[in-house]
Amino acid sequence: MATNLVHRSASFNSNKMMLFGLVMMTASVIAGIFFLSISNGGLESYPDFFLLPWLSGLAVIMIIPSAILYFQGKFSIADPLIFATWSYFFPAFVIGGFFFAVGWSRPAFTALIQDAKNTLPLTIILVGLGFIGLSAGYLLPIGSGVGRYIAKKLPIANFSNSSLIIPSAFLLVLGVFNTVIAFGMGIFGFQRLEQAKIYDGLIFMTTLIWIQATFLLWVIIFRQNKWSLTFVPVLTLLLGTSLVKVLFAGNRSSIIQIFTVIVLAFVLSGRRFKFRQSVIAGVLLSAGLLVGMIYGTTFRNIKGTESQQSAKEYFENISTTFEQIGSNNPYESISDGFSSLTERIDILSTLAVVVSSYEELKPFEEAYGLDNNIWSDLTTFFIPRILWNDKPSASDPRKYSDLYFSYGESSFAITSIGDLLRNFGMVGVPVGMFLLGIILRFIYSSLIEGQKRVTWRLTFYFMLLTSVSYEGFFGPIIPQFFRVGLITAVSLLIVNFFAKKETLYSESLSA
Repeated sequence: MATNLVHRSASFNSNKMMLFGLVMMTASVIAGIFFLSISNGGLESYPDFFLLPWLSGLAVIMIIPSAILYFQGKFSIADPLIFATWSYFFPAFVIGGFFFAVGWSRPAFTALIQDAKNTLPLTIILVGLGFIGLSAGYLLPIGSGVGRYIAKKLPIANFSNSSLIIPSAFLLVLGVFNTVIAFGMGIFGFQRLEQAKIYDGLIFMTTLIWIQATFLLWVIIFRQNKWSLTFVPVLTLLLGTSLVKVLFAGNRSSIIQIFTVIVLAFVLSGRRFKFRQSVIAGVLLSAGLLVGMIYGTTFRNIKGTESQQSAKEYFENISTTFEQIGSNNPYESISDGFSSLTERIDILSTLAVVVSSYEELKPFEEAYGLDNNIWSDLTTFFIPRILWNDKPSASDPRKYSDLYFSYGESSFAITSIGDLLRNFGMVGVPVGMFLLGIILRFIYSSLIEGQKRVTWRLTFYFMLLTSVSYEGFFGPIIPQFFRVGLITAVSLLIVNFFAKKETLYSESLSA
């Protein structure tokens, strides 16, 4: 046994050294290419290439927390900090920033960036400070200590997978039904109501039941030791409803959302990615990004506006989208998809617009209802719109886009960092992200970290984890925790109620 431990330790150290060697080799190659290009004057046609050293520094800052957790044996894609790093911050600012620096991403609004030579590096610095604040808040023991205490007070309420299948399938059907209602009211899909109603927010929140049920069923599937034909109907239901949702959502990220649900269900169910599975996941992710961009962009171009349509007209747009994609040259479709992808991933240039003009535009925010939006969101979210019909929408992406980008017909990314900057200045960025890091660690510790994988806790954690939008306003993050938590809790009570009934029935039969 001692010999096995020695071999495992040696193997782990060998993996560490191999990983370190690969990272250093990659860094050396990139640095070599960069300095060779400088010496040969190859950067003259890339005016933003000066950002690469700044982006390299940002990459190092973002890699360090993941490396710390990896060497501690705590690396997991389901970890909130790692999930935030690799699902958003690194792609949006490091990879997206690289696309911008080499000219692959060149959105029209870059003309709004004032003094770009200084603003863009400052934007990278602010992103770095925000990420450091998030990491510090997460890695410090504050959130984990409180989380472990709360974890002891939570009920276990664990049921067998077999008793959860039917209730979870019922929940999925209920979620689909709610989404159909939301679609008919113009709340779901690529459409927008001109006049919001009192119950719109509540109806939209119930569409999350679909996602919750999908996650539950995937967890049940991944927890099976052996494949059984009884899961064919469940798998068919999951794939069929997911495809329908992707088609009718009409956006470019639906495929990635489905991919995220499956990957997190796989990891949280207790399984581990092996090399072959990691390669397959990487290929599927790349294909999903590209296909999503092609379909979403084509669909939106065909539909034209976000005006509400009948189901028949909406379906005709989907059909026309497939016809146009099929008639296009495959090379051109892939090229257009990649071009859309590079601009969509690049959030650095979008945030730079805010950094360059937030002080100048601050006096006008009150007229748009955007002033002090974080404080307004945190102090009014607990009052339902049913009781306060005229409750202002403090974090309105359309009004923000109108003020900062002079185009209110779309929703440009503000990011949590940009929102904190607007509200509290540069100091507010690391402080606000630090507090968010504490909250994320509290959620992780109270539901997942160091605990038995109970299905309801996995589901609750997944819903809270994926409710955080780092691309949107900072203000709604905490209110969203409460809203999503409430919907999830009610749904889980329904599932657990029927699971308990089925368990008692099975026990009575066996007796």
